[in-house]
Amino acid sequence: MGLPIVDSTPIEVPTVFRDFEDYWHPFTLGAGPAPGYCVNLDPEARQRLKETLNDNLPRGEDGSIAFKARAWAIKTAAA
Repeated sequence: MGLPIVDSTPIEVPTVFRDFEDYWHPFTLGAGPAPGYCVNLDPEARQRLKETLNDNLPRGEDGSIAFKARAWAIKTAAA
């Protein structure tokens, strides 16, 4: 019995947050790897992370923050 053959394909979706608070809010919910990490930081470290992101994320002229969200589609087949 061999290892399965794995095909993977990235799925990218343009994602636009209206402002920094719109971007930051999901990090406060704890669902997923990055938010889970964030909510487990001590309050001072979480505040430093928030400030660093707020100071460094690229923004549009209207203050929006645009990224491509990426997920992976996986399909396996027997070897």
